[in-house]
Amino acid sequence: MKRRNQILAGLLGAQIILIVLIFLPRMLPAQNQSGPLLGNVQASDIVKMTVSDNVSHTITLAKQGNAWTLPDFENYPAKSDQVSQFVDKLIGIKTDVLATNTASSLKRLQVADDDFVRKIDLQGSDGTVHTLYLGTASGGGANHVRLGGQDNVYVARGLNAFEAATDANGWINPTYLSVPQNNILSASIENAQGKFEFSNNANVWSLKNLPSGAQFNQQELLTLLATLGSLNMQSPLGKTAKPEYGLDKPSATVTVVISDANSSKVDILKIGAKDSAGNYPVISSDSTWYVTVPAGSVEPFINAKLDTFLVQPTPTPQGALPAPTETLPMPTSPVTATPIATATITATTPLTPTATPQP
Repeated sequence: MKRRNQILAGLLGAQIILIVLIFLPRMLPAQNQSGPLLGNVQASDIVKMTVSDNVSHTITLAKQGNAWTLPDFENYPAKSDQVSQFVDKLIGIKTDVLATNTASSLKRLQVADDDFVRKIDLQGSDGTVHTLYLGTASGGGANHVRLGGQDNVYVARGLNAFEAATDANGWINPTYLSVPQNNILSASIENAQGKFEFSNNANVWSLKNLPSGAQFNQQELLTLLATLGSLNMQSPLGKTAKPEYGLDKPSATVTVVISDANSSKVDILKIGAKDSAGNYPVISSDSTWYVTVPAGSVEPFINAKLDTFLVQPTPTPQGALPAPTETLPMPTSPVTATPIATATITATTPLTPTATPQP
């Protein structure tokens, strides 16, 4: 029995030591390690940033002068303020709160080399690359982070892994086209169903060649034109046209004439062929960039037909009763002006035929 108690006591002591090794670093600041995780690296030193997730999505941003761009999209401009602020956060990560320093914890916190929420490569002007792994949230607006090549995992305050977008849309101004609807003087839509032309006279729109007896549905046109007021892109493509965009034979072409101070200008939007992701390449005469936009933004232009712009008759519901016919008034007495009673004969006793006497 004594031997057994010694064994149990030893196991209990081992468990206590293990708990202390795992959880104590979370509760106490790291000793003699407090300071910037990236050492003397300055935000101004960083000229390139690559952000990846664990499902093969990657985006690269590069610095050109004081501006950040997307080199994989022919240097489409990124939102430089947003990129700079995020780089500042990364440079500012401190080592004052150690979450763990055991290699076995890296996967659990998703900061391992092969299991992470975000992997960020920061390249300095001297070519040196610093790799950071952003993992699970630590609560209170903090995130677990690890510097590549180390087992120490720290708690980075004020940092969220999902700020590190892995698609172009997360780093750019998504608005591609912005046409003020009230300034449109005329518009036309051309697609496989035909060409439809509209003109605006004091905010009253009309359809050219409106069929005889038909009524123009102005609201349908206004709904379409409102799309042009803020047409957002899914992703930039670049400045070079490619055959797969299908813009040599557009699915639809939208032309608007816009009043601009004392003059007017023409904007033309060409819509190409749907891509494998379900988006459409487009090009505006007001831009040098080809971009993709969501299907829902442009398919109404592609599918528009004459009936789209006509007021449709209200269908009669199936099984509805026919409209009531006119009821004639009952005749009235010339004296009393009251309805004349209708005599009703009620048979109370069955009639028995009288036998005819026989001669």
